[in-house]
Amino acid sequence: MLRSELPRNVFLDPAQRRDDAERALELAQQAEIIESLPDDVEGLWRGIAHYDNMLAATQDQRKWQVLALLLQDAEDKFQQITHRDGLAAAD
Repeated sequence: MLRSELPRNVFLDPAQRRDDAERALELAQQAEIIESLPDDVEGLWRGIAHYDNMLAATQDQRKWQVLALLLQDAEDKFQQITHRDGLAAAD
């Protein structure tokens, strides 16, 4: 879509621009955290416990959503590592 075809209010609404910028920042932070998750089981357990505590303590809906996704990503990585390590031990 060409810029000239977009509604004018897309570029003029400061509240929407602020919301979009906040969401972009949240996604960037989430990507950094996912990238920094440790590759060992013990480290992941500590990360999962940390995000779980943060999730329980937050009152902010947006933070809760981001933390819930991070917690899920950490748990998924934990499953991948334990599955990988389990297969390696079976070899």
